[in-house]
Amino acid sequence: MMLEVTSLTMRFGGLVAVNDVNMSVSRGEILGLIGPNGAGKTTLFNVIAGVFPPSAGTVSFNGNRIEGKSPDVTCNLGLARTFQIPQVFTSMTVLESISVGAFLRHRNFAAARAKATEVAERIGLGSRLEVPTSSLTTAERKRLEVARALTTEPQMILLDEVMAGLNHTEVNQMLELVSLLRDDGMTVLFVEHNLHAVMKICDRIVVLDHGVKIADGLPKEVMEDAGVVTAYLGAAVSSDQENADA
Repeated sequence: MMLEVTSLTMRFGGLVAVNDVNMSVSRGEILGLIGPNGAGKTTLFNVIAGVFPPSAGTVSFNGNRIEGKSPDVTCNLGLARTFQIPQVFTSMTVLESISVGAFLRHRNFAAARAKATEVAERIGLGSRLEVPTSSLTTAERKRLEVARALTTEPQMILLDEVMAGLNHTEVNQMLELVSLLRDDGMTVLFVEHNLHAVMKICDRIVVLDHGVKIADGLPKEVMEDAGVVTAYLGAAVSSDQENADA
């Protein structure tokens, strides 16, 4: 396994945000992490990324324990992430912003810019290199987030709702990009609310509810699981059932 989460618990005072979760991601896999609001997805995601240490449990990446290590350390080990709200450096151009990530592996300025240019071309920002990041569309900002992470040359990327705020066409374009990443040998873990995207792109899905893992398996099997339907779609399903029974 490339990533292995074992008996992971995260408490914030009296609140248990993640409760004894076990999860793994195989090399080359696309794993979707889903669940209703407040399920603990972002907390689990942030513990893996090194934002804060878990209250209990372990996180291993390529056989190395990484729980409690800082984000810069986990990134240096080959585990990169994006943010749900793109972290745009408004004083920079697209090329300059993407180059920030490249400096992790390329300390030479010219080499970092060359890497940033290569990645930008690969993900569809090649024609936007010299424009200020503040002028980018939402979809372009999402791509910039992915590009900056990719310039760190990770083995695995954590994508935090990269399709949020995108229209149907832009979602499909992002799905193509994620597929392209996997074709390039990348392992992907992403938190996502767009069920269409999850069903279309993921090899496997893990579902959290109130901090507890309630399902783990193939997309079709998971989405047909009664517990998942109740937790994730419960309100809509219950309403539909009541209307049908009326």
